[in-house]
Parts: sequence; structure tokens; C-alpha cells
Amino acid sequence: MPTPVLPPTELTPLEELAHAHRPAQLAVLGDLVHALSATPAVTHLLVRGSLATGTADRLSDVDLVIAVRDDRLPALMGSLDALMASAFGTLLPGWRDTIVGNLGGAGFVYLLPHNGHLLQLDLYLCPTSAVEALRRRISPRLLWQGAGAEDVTDEDTRQRTAQDLARAAEAPADCGHLLVQAMVLHTMLRKRLARGQQYIAYGLLHDLHATCRDVIRTALVPHSRHHGWYHLPDEVGRTATGRECLAELTQALTSPPVPTVAQADEALDRIVRLAQRIAPHAVDLLTVEIAAYRAYQQHEEGLA
Repeated sequence: MPTPVLPPTELTPLEELAHAHRPAQLAVLGDLVHALSATPAVTHLLVRGSLATGTADRLSDVDLVIAVRDDRLPALMGSLDALMASAFGTLLPGWRDTIVGNLGGAGFVYLLPHNGHLLQLDLYLCPTSAVEALRRRISPRLLWQGAGAEDVTDEDTRQRTAQDLARAAEAPADCGHLLVQAMVLHTMLRKRLARGQQYIAYGLLHDLHATCRDVIRTALVPHSRHHGWYHLPDEVGRTATGRECLAELTQALTSPPVPTVAQADEALDRIVRLAQRIAPHAVDLLTVEIAAYRAYQQHEEGLA
């Protein structure tokens, strides 16, 4: 098994310099590999993204692919939040990543406190039967492979796992999940703004506005047969509360399309404020997490 975090026992001056300036995320990656390789259901661990290509900076994510035995994947998905919270102290429940492309599995984003910052963990769970196809598509670097990884999975098991993944992907998000989504998108948006990546920031601001829309519709019209922006005024605008929520959404949509940090913060504050009014139970369940998230963002601003 490769050990990317540990330095060689004898270092040349150049190696010492390289080790001193290695991305801090490698320590987290090493902890992830150590914990997940001890899980019998896991067969492969692969890294992708900037850590795999050697281009990571302080703001880079940890992008880890976790291949799981097909018959064990649904159970691991169900316990992933508990595992990440207990082993790594993640700040929020995992957000089901709707941005990552479909590679035959399911993506989750976690925010992990690390050295006074929030580090983004992008975990992609895929069935072991799909890992070779995934490797051909995205060429990740293999970190670890367990015994029995080459075992053949029967077709019935593959089909059941695929159906479980499809059902999970189709499950509608409630207001609690949408609040987690808003905080994760806010983190992504601020990172892209810090890097000057305006095109990506534009898309993430749109995603935050869509999250605001979904909070309104989910709270006020939970059994709507429509989705997206269709029939929103007709459904939501029937009550005074709904019309006031739509006015807030209209204000968001008329803001400049290429965001600033202030706009990003305002977008998140709007979502939390609306949720406190129309879905207070969801905010109550995440009170500690929302306060902690805001504290980390204020800390980041103090360092800027």
C-alpha cells in the first residue's frame, strides 16, 4: 500500500523541502485510507482530482473514490454519515452531490474541520463491479486494494445494487437536506471566488438560488407534482407567506449574476432566514451545525 503522507526515513535537503510543503490534505487522505481500508466491505481506494495530479493547493478538495462490494454498498451508504462524524468529526451530514457526473455510484460531500479551516471531502462510492469501468473513464490513482477485490459479482446482485442507487438518487430532499446543500454550495462558491473562477462561481450562485426555490416549494407545497421553476407562482403565491417568499426569491434573482463574497453570504443568509420562517423544525435540527459553519466562515474572513 502506498504511504503518501509519511516522509522517507532519510531525506535529502530537496526532499525535506518537498515534504515540508506537501498539501495538508495528504494527512487527511492518509487517515481516510487507514480507516476505510479496515472496513471489510471496501475493496479499492482511489484518489482523483488535484491530489492525484500533484496540483493541489490549500483550497483543494480531497477527492476519494471508495469501491464497495456490491452487496454491502447500500448498508455502507446508510452508515456513511455516522462513520464520517465519529471517525473524522465532519461538521455536517453528507450532501448527496448532484454536480458530480454519474460514474456508476453515488457522490457525497462532507465538510471537515482541519487546522482551523473547513476542508471539503468529495467521496464517491461505487460498486466493486463498476470500479474498472470508472478507472478507465477518469484515470484515478490507486491507493489501496484489498483481498478479494477481483471476486466476480453475480448479475442479480449487480442489478439490485443498481436499483438501490437509482432509488436513493430519486429520493426528494427535505428542508434539512436542502440547508446542508446550501452550506456546501456556499463553501464551493467562496472557494471559486477566492480563486477568481468567475464562470464556475456564476453556476454555483445559480445553484444556491435554485436551493432557495426548493426550500420554498418543499416547505409550502411538499406534494407538488411540478419541479424546477415550473408553476412556482401559481403554487406558492396562493398565500401571503408564499408571496413574501417569492418576493425574496425575486430579489435574489435580480442580483448581479457574477457574484461577490458578499452576495454569496447574502444568498446563504436568505435561505436560512426563509427556512426559519417556513421550516423551523429543519433549522432547529441543524442549529448547532449552522452556528458552527458560520463561525468557521467568520474565522476565514479574519484570516483574509
